[in-house]
Amino acid sequence: MVMDGIVESLNKAYQEFITAAAIVLETRETHGDQKTAAVSSAIENFHQHLLLFKSTCDEAEGFVDYLKHSLGCDKFPSYSPEHVSIDSDNDQCNPIPIEADDEKTKTS
Repeated sequence: MVMDGIVESLNKAYQEFITAAAIVLETRETHGDQKTAAVSSAIENFHQHLLLFKSTCDEAEGFVDYLKHSLGCDKFPSYSPEHVSIDSDNDQCNPIPIEADDEKTKTS
């Protein structure tokens, strides 16, 4: 299934990204603040994995957008991170409804 492959790709890219970050931290700890070839190489490797992870996320987002469009879900309001409030009293996320732009979805 396509979605399983996308999830596996995301997971793999994420794990490689986290591993690259850990290598940077370990290398910096070993070499201190000195700019060595090992530190530079670890940072370059981290940067490459960051770009790969970002690209994989973009591909997954494109697939989700394609599915939403093909299912007609793009006509419904969505809940994006900037439209979610966090209730600090009980640490729960509360989606804030977004007004639909489509006149057909508005009620009088």
